[in-house]
Amino acid sequence: MATLAQRIDAAPARFARTSTIGWPALVVLVGIVAVAVGWTGFIASDDQFYYFGALEWAQSGPFAGDSHWTTRFPLVLSLAAAIRAVGAEPLALHLTAIAWYAAFVAVGILLARRIAGQHAGWIAGVLLASMPLIATGGSIVNCDNPEAVFLMLGAWLLAGEVERARVSRCLLAGAAFGLAMLSRETAVLALSGLGILFLLGRPLPRWALLAVGCGAALVLVGEAAFQWAMTGDPLHRYALAFNHDSRLDRAANEEGNLLVHPALDPLLVLFVNNEFALMFWLAIPATLAMRRAGMDWRRFAPMLAMGAASFVLVALLSHKLVLNPRYFTPTAVAATILVAAWIARLAPKRAAAILAVAVAANLAMLSLQNNHPRWEATALVEAAAADPSRPIAAAPEIVSRAELPLHWAGLSNVRNDARYALVPADEAAGFAVMERYPAPWRPAGAFLAALGIEVDRLKAGQNMALVRLY
Repeated sequence: MATLAQRIDAAPARFARTSTIGWPALVVLVGIVAVAVGWTGFIASDDQFYYFGALEWAQSGPFAGDSHWTTRFPLVLSLAAAIRAVGAEPLALHLTAIAWYAAFVAVGILLARRIAGQHAGWIAGVLLASMPLIATGGSIVNCDNPEAVFLMLGAWLLAGEVERARVSRCLLAGAAFGLAMLSRETAVLALSGLGILFLLGRPLPRWALLAVGCGAALVLVGEAAFQWAMTGDPLHRYALAFNHDSRLDRAANEEGNLLVHPALDPLLVLFVNNEFALMFWLAIPATLAMRRAGMDWRRFAPMLAMGAASFVLVALLSHKLVLNPRYFTPTAVAATILVAAWIARLAPKRAAAILAVAVAANLAMLSLQNNHPRWEATALVEAAAADPSRPIAAAPEIVSRAELPLHWAGLSNVRNDARYALVPADEAAGFAVMERYPAPWRPAGAFLAALGIEVDRLKAGQNMALVRLY
């Protein structure tokens, strides 16, 4: 019997009958627009630790890592390669973020194509490229995209083994999963879903999943051997990871989620969240339709199991991990593949309309993102650059966030004993104001402001002012 993928590709009058060049061009176009709308760049958060770790590799050679961020070697080594190529400057960060974003979209296309056919693959690419959660990461160096790339790569390899499993490809899938764990330890939550498939003994035989485990073990043991050689402790990365944050029980609403009740909150993260827009709402009719259509659930099983496990375990561990949307990335990928498979089977006009609405919703939600989350630090750099001979002071947190941008700009005139200071504009009363730095608008705010409608909540931060203290 023909699989769903074969039936979709054989259908003569489906929406996806676009030229070979048309679909890749559409994915690239949507990706460029999405990354441009959501462009954020360096935010002096986790990305600064990845940068410091990569700098060690680029300038001094092997580095075991001194924090759990700097032991995420797939990301750190790719950033180190970018630094070696273009220098220790912001461009290296931008190139690394864009490369992992492109890899995410490309592997997502391959995975969806293997599960649901060529045209579903291209549709999934369009949806993934515009998803706010993913597109924002197209400019910020992050571990979420590398982790997801390797999880999807492993699922892609396993999806091709459900008819006839081969040891070599199962080992490769395991190696990909091992790299996902080196990208971020939370990958183990998604991989626990494979344990359910092991207990079921289908659609992959148990020996195949044991081979997957061996492949992952080879990567993890190799990393432990490296740590042993470098530090004398083979579990060095895990000691850093388990003790990196004493505040892991912080409230989930600090992540901007709508909270109602602990039993419902994980679902609200999926359905009422700008990071996913309409994706999980569309997954409901998609699931119902694909159950009736006879989807090849065997090929979908590895990704579906990982997505389901991620959702359940993150929900159960929300007091430790926080209900952060990025922890639901595998779940979002599984939902996107379902939606893409459904759209690929619809009549052309209806399919085009649904795809257009989904992409428009993604871009609209992206326009609400804060593209300048460290605006105060950016304003400090601008003020310092305006007159490098003029010493400027600022609050310690602002100075800390601006440290690397000041270094990249070659500025050294920010110090505590300065006559001038950058302060919030509403605290400038009583001082001589030398310059004002109004906070920029988020994309949606800029659009409304152009129409004469100003919504303060759509500003990137607080207005700043440079004042003379005495």
